[in-house]
Formats: sequence, structure tokens, C-alpha cells
Amino acid sequence: MSLCYNPTYMHIPDSAISPATSLAAVAAMLPAWLAAGRRLRFGLGDRQVPLLAIGAAFCFTIMMFNIPVPGGTTVHPTGAVLLAVLLGPAAAIIGMTVALAIQALFFGDGGVLALGANAFTMAFAMPVCGYLVYRAVAGRSPQNSPRRSLAAGIGAYVGLNIAALLTAVLLGIQPALYHAADGRALFFPFGLKVAIPAILTAHLLIAGIAEAVITVAAVRYINAIGISMYDSGADSSDLRYRGRGRMELLWVALGALAALSPLGILAQGGAWGEWGATELQERAGYIPAGLSRVEEHGWKGFNLLPGYLSDHGKWAYAGAALIGIVLVTVCIVTVGRLLRRGGDSGNTVSGFGEPPEETRVEPGDIPAWMLAAEDDSIAGVTETGRGADFVERTLAGIADAARESVVAERWARRDGLLQHLDARVKIVGLCGLILLTAFLHRPAALVSLYAVALLLARFSRVPLGLMIRRVWLAVPLFVGMVTFPAVLNIVTPGRPLVVIFREPFLAVTDAGLYTALLLTFRVAVAVTFATLLALTTRWDDLLRGLRVLFVPKVFLVIVAMTYRYLAVLLQSASEMFTARKSRTLGRTARRESRRFVGGAIGALFGKTVTLTEDVYAAMLSRGWSGEARLLEPVRLRAADAVWLVAMAGVAAAAIAGEILA
Repeated sequence: MSLCYNPTYMHIPDSAISPATSLAAVAAMLPAWLAAGRRLRFGLGDRQVPLLAIGAAFCFTIMMFNIPVPGGTTVHPTGAVLLAVLLGPAAAIIGMTVALAIQALFFGDGGVLALGANAFTMAFAMPVCGYLVYRAVAGRSPQNSPRRSLAAGIGAYVGLNIAALLTAVLLGIQPALYHAADGRALFFPFGLKVAIPAILTAHLLIAGIAEAVITVAAVRYINAIGISMYDSGADSSDLRYRGRGRMELLWVALGALAALSPLGILAQGGAWGEWGATELQERAGYIPAGLSRVEEHGWKGFNLLPGYLSDHGKWAYAGAALIGIVLVTVCIVTVGRLLRRGGDSGNTVSGFGEPPEETRVEPGDIPAWMLAAEDDSIAGVTETGRGADFVERTLAGIADAARESVVAERWARRDGLLQHLDARVKIVGLCGLILLTAFLHRPAALVSLYAVALLLARFSRVPLGLMIRRVWLAVPLFVGMVTFPAVLNIVTPGRPLVVIFREPFLAVTDAGLYTALLLTFRVAVAVTFATLLALTTRWDDLLRGLRVLFVPKVFLVIVAMTYRYLAVLLQSASEMFTARKSRTLGRTARRESRRFVGGAIGALFGKTVTLTEDVYAAMLSRGWSGEARLLEPVRLRAADAVWLVAMAGVAAAAIAGEILA
């Protein structure tokens, strides 16, 4: 029998503690979960949910970085106190619980039945105790004071070691509470005198220091980019220094951390207590009977990606990190919506998350009604759900379409790097990089190109969060539909990672998963460059620049006029429905609603035909001959030549990396 249980760091497996201990831990955590949920119900706003998702995903990811300690074992940081400092103890309890549950269910790290025990040590004791120490040391110092980051590091060190001590106690009391008639332990075989020194020493000397360093660095970075930290005791005057929050930078940092996660498998050896049957028998002299039964018959979760796929190489390990980040993010967003559904999302805690969006809009940039959130009123619209009136839903749809159009032009008018380039050379450079991605097969070369795209977006003052959302919310879905068959063993043979069916045998292979991920990332890089081109180029300049690629001028003229007069027709439709809304009291019968919509469509079509004739007559009267004339001559400048040379250098470097790698 191959028995291997895994108390990695402080993750307690089901087989290490008795079921009674697991139930007692769940009972102890229930009040904490309920209190944290109630606290977030009235304090978690729309702006804080993404930040909580980033924080929980960060905690999940850094727990994959193993640190070697003397004796051939390993430890790793958690980030629980950092999450408490950033969003408060309640958010840390929920975020860490979600991360621990996903680790147990999908990655075989920690036990499913022991989730209450792991949550008690890492999701409750660690962030709460660490946060109390942080508040005591920080006092009422300004949020950007070095004392704050130092206090967070001290709190992280103390909180980590308190959690380690509680873990050692939970494990060490098992032989005294649950043993056979001959005195042998039924579960964890070592008592307090062995468990406490073995676990606590490594955390006092190594893991605690690493946790403190990571927390200090993260707090300083968060302060530098202007994201508010949770601080219920701070004076409101301390919050005046904050600038605009840039959460998109945190997503980029999280992605980079996931890419670096294979560094965690460089540390050889498991955590103290991670022993197979042979080694366990050598150390304890026997295999505990209760431990063996739980290990053999207990439910170990879905265990789809056991051990974070560390046995399958560094790329599989990094892929497991990305999958974990996605799972944590989805769960946190779902939990956040459920919590806010019962509370007032507009009530936010002082110092909790980012300032409202309205305070970060540049005056005169875009009309306020186009920047309104989904729950804001738009031309009298107060409800857009299933039960909303058809007029209100139509007005909301028109506003969304207009907002998308105007926001795209907003970034093109900014004072950035790409905005100053001639559209023709910009199109040549970026389209060349898009074409290059189709021929690259090395992940390192593609990652380098993606980094170039993000840098260009940063220097062009395009929000990285906008870029990432536009690409990664769509590309995996559509590309995944195409590449899904390729991950199966019937299409791409290889080592099975996830077995779907035993008979007939159907599984996801490592080669298939690698191929699918590579294709998805290649498409994402290409789409990122295309999105960057569209966002940083005004519509007229983009169409004019496409003539460089020999696009027929008739096609470009039609597209340009369609785009321009689409805004005119949207305005006409908005005026029609606004007029209807202003003359209607209460709800309208469905039959009457359908009659009005049909009439509105017919009237709008009539306006379109009339507008077409008027525009064409105006064009002929002004000498239209089929070619658009520019009022301003277009000339290439030195910056445009430098751009082309720089893009050629980037392409050459990517090709060299592809060949030499």
C-alpha cells in the first residue's frame, strides 16, 4: 500500500486528524464565517470584489512557492495577513477560505473534511491575529508611512507563527485523544513535544521571515500605485494623498507571479509529515490504523490536478497556477455577488478599496451618463432587468452602444506613445507583430511579445485592465471551443493528466493541454496587438492608414460613413424612445409595446433613407469624386521611422529567441 498524506506547510489532511476534531473545527469556524459574511454584506462594494479576488488569488499562488528548510523539508508563505491589511479581517477570512477549499477540492492540498481545521489556523487565526498586531504597531500613522509597511511585516510574522503553533497543537493532541488499547495513535503519531518544535522552528526561522518580506514589499507596492488599504481607525485626512487606483497593475503582477510559479518546484522534499508508508513506519514504527482507513476510504475531493501537476514539469505547474487563479477569482466574484445581493452595495467601509469611479473621471472627457454604472439612471432609466419596461431596456441598450463607441475614441485622444505616431506606420508595425505571432512556437518568445504589448499600452496611457478584460474574457472561450478536441488523447497522444472515462479510455493529455494553451496564448497576443491598435487610433486615421495595406478605398469609405452615421441614428432612436417615456405613465401593455416598437423601427428606417439621399446630394454638391480629401497633409516624422526600426528590432529578437531556444 502506498500511503502518502500531505500536511504541506500547515495544510492538514483528513487522515492526520480524527473526524471528531474536523467537526469541532468546523463548529468553531461557523461563527467566524457568519460574522465575516455579515460584515462583507454591508461593506463589500462593486469596487472591492475584484480587489478581493486578486488578493485571494495571490494567496493561492504564493502558496505554490516552496522554500527549502534544513532537514530536507519545505515551507511556503500564504499572504493571509496581507489580505487582512488590504481589505480587512472579514475579507481575509472569506478569501482564504475560498483559496483553501479550491486547494483541497481540485489540487489535493489539504483535506476536504479538514477544511474547518485549515480554515481555523490559516483563514481565521493568522489574518485576525496578524491584523491586530499590525494595528497595534501602525497606530495612527499615515497610510503611506514606512511604519505601515513595517507594521504589516511584523503582523505577518506573528500571524504566521500563531497559525503554525495552532497547527502543531491540532496535530500533537491526536495521539493523546485517539489511540488504540496498545497505546498506538490512530491518527497523527507524534505528540506535542515533537510536533511543536518541528513545525514552529521552521516557521520562526525561515517561513516567518519570508512572509514578512513579501508582505512589506506588497504593501509598499500597493501604496505606490495608490490603492487604498483597509484601515477603520485612520483619520480621514490620512486618505487625501491617494491618487487613482490601478488594479490592472495587480492583475499583471499576479500573472507574472503565476508564470514564475515553477520556481516553487525547485525546492526538493516535502513538508514535515509528508511521508509514504515506508518512511512513516521508519519514523513512528507503525502505520496508524485510523489514518490508514481515512486515507483509503475518505473522499479526497475532485483531485483533478493532484499536487499542482508538479510531476509533469514546470509548464504544467504554471498551468495549474493559472487554473487555480481562475477558480479562485470566479468563486470570489460569485460569493461577492451573493453577499451584496442581501446588502447595500453602495455602503462601503472607510478606506475600503478604491474611491468611487466618479471621483476619478477627468472633467469634460466623456458625458457622465455614458460613464454611469449599470445601476445608474440613464435618461430616466431606473431598471434594466427582466421586469423592466421595454422603453427603459431599449434606452439602456442605446446608451451602452454609444458608450462603447465614445470610450474607444477616448483613449485615442490621449497623450500617449502610440497616439503620436502616424497611423500608417503604426498599422505596419503592429500588423507585422500580429503576423509574427502565427509563426512562433516557443512560449518564451510569445511571453516577450505579450510583455511588449503591455508596455506599449502602459506608455500609451491605455488602462491595462481594459486591455486584459477585452482579450482574456473572450479569447479563451472562443479558442477553447476550437482547441478542446486537441487536449484529448484520441487526438493528441501523451501522458494522461485528467482521466474523463476509464472505459473507453478518454483523458486530457499533457501534450494536448500544452498545444491548446500555446494556441490560446498565441491568439491572445495577436488580439492584444489588434486591440491596442484600435484603442490608440482615431477611427478616421485608422481607415486612412489601412490604405497602406491596399484595402479598397470604396470599402473604407463605406465603413467610415457607416460608423459616423451610426451615432446619428443612435441619437435619433434615443430621442424617439425618450419622447415615448416622457409621455407614458406606468407600464404599457405588451401588445401596445410591440406596436410602438414596430412603428419606431419603420420610422427610423424612413429617416435613414431620407438621410442617405440628403448626404449623397451634399457630397455631390461639394465635388465628391470617389476619393476622400484630407484637409491636413500627412507626413512621416522621425518618430515614425524610429517606431518602425524598434518594431523591426522586436521582431528580430523574437525570431532569434525562437531559433536559439
